[in-house]
Amino acid sequence: MKNYKLILLVLLSVVLTSSCKKFVEGVNDNPNSFTDMGAELIIGQAQMAAIATSESQTSRFAGIFTDQFTGHDRQFIPYDKYDVPAANSNDIWSTFYHRGATQAKLAMEKAIEENNTPLEGVSEIFYAYFIAETAILFGDVPNSEAFDEENPNPHYDAQATVIDDAIAKLTDALTKVSANQKFNRVFVSNNFNWVEVAHSLKARYYLAKKDYTNALSEAQQGISAANKGLFAEHDRDAGKKNLYYQFCVEQRGGYLTAHGSGANQNSGSTLKRWLITRPSGLTSPGDAQRDAKYFDSYNLNTGDDGYFAKDAPFPIVSWVETKLIEAEAAQRTGGDALTPFNAVRSHLETEYNIGGGFPASSSSGNQLLKEILEEKYLSLIGSVQVFQDIRRTDNLIGVQVKGTGHTTIPQRFLYPQTEINANSNFPGLVDMFAKTPINQ
Repeated sequence: MKNYKLILLVLLSVVLTSSCKKFVEGVNDNPNSFTDMGAELIIGQAQMAAIATSESQTSRFAGIFTDQFTGHDRQFIPYDKYDVPAANSNDIWSTFYHRGATQAKLAMEKAIEENNTPLEGVSEIFYAYFIAETAILFGDVPNSEAFDEENPNPHYDAQATVIDDAIAKLTDALTKVSANQKFNRVFVSNNFNWVEVAHSLKARYYLAKKDYTNALSEAQQGISAANKGLFAEHDRDAGKKNLYYQFCVEQRGGYLTAHGSGANQNSGSTLKRWLITRPSGLTSPGDAQRDAKYFDSYNLNTGDDGYFAKDAPFPIVSWVETKLIEAEAAQRTGGDALTPFNAVRSHLETEYNIGGGFPASSSSGNQLLKEILEEKYLSLIGSVQVFQDIRRTDNLIGVQVKGTGHTTIPQRFLYPQTEINANSNFPGLVDMFAKTPINQ
């Protein structure tokens, strides 16, 4: 009898347990919590990270280091003297790797599963963008082991090898994309196409390696018109505004200006002063209009007509950059540099609506090279590429070196504190003024 009761209790327990499981099954499942998504949604995350890279903290630091901007208030005052702790690189590094390259790689893998070859190619373009930009800024960086989930301590690959890998990815992407696929959820819907974007990025990275022959060839196949650049799209809605506008108006007003530093305090940053008088001597009366577009007195112009307006687009890679790469590479390899250079000058007259504001140059030799680099410095305000140009050319155009006792601008971003603390393969501290291998 006791055994019979025990059996009944066990059976009852099993039935009740089974019934309870069925009753509560799924109550903790949130239909709004995604466990998977398509490649088109994932690549959008990487594209957002590319926008953040181009116009947020990375861009602000690069602009301060190259004296386009002045760190004018609070913690930006020591930044203006190149006193930037390693912890300030944490978020920049995370944007490159976690929000950028990792998402691009996931999109690549999902696109392959979905048999979406064009989107696979677009994902490769952004993967290449992130790993190349990281290497250019920091030097040797994790790459070949960086995306292995089983390896929390990836080793660091040589800077040039990482850039070569990025160029190879762009070359492969060109076999998969065409001029028709957009996937441009976060970019201005102009006439850009991924084929030209990939060629322009290859030109940028060959230039970084001082391979001027290949930089010239790629630039000539790159973005072919001023209205075909890759620009971040912004509008006046909350969360979609230009990131410089958000920083200068809504977040940290007065921190970033163009007041000038050291001997030039209150007379303007290098960029501000050169818009008044160019050291190359190239006649450019249209620079007055450009100054008004860039700056409101010594503040960044965030007004409705300003370069940093709340709905102003911001370039990721542009026709102007591409043509000036072509001009420099042609000058260095004995080709025709004046044609692409003067094409930019002519475009500026149209952009700023001032006939004769940017007369064509007839210079040659080193004088022409300085004019090209100077024009790029003035035209690509807020661009991380200006920081690379100044380092690559040993500051040939002579932007102001700030701080006390410094003889050069910073030569790299410091490795983040997160890598110092957590990666056992961290190669050791490197001084901010130590040149990266490709610039030695």
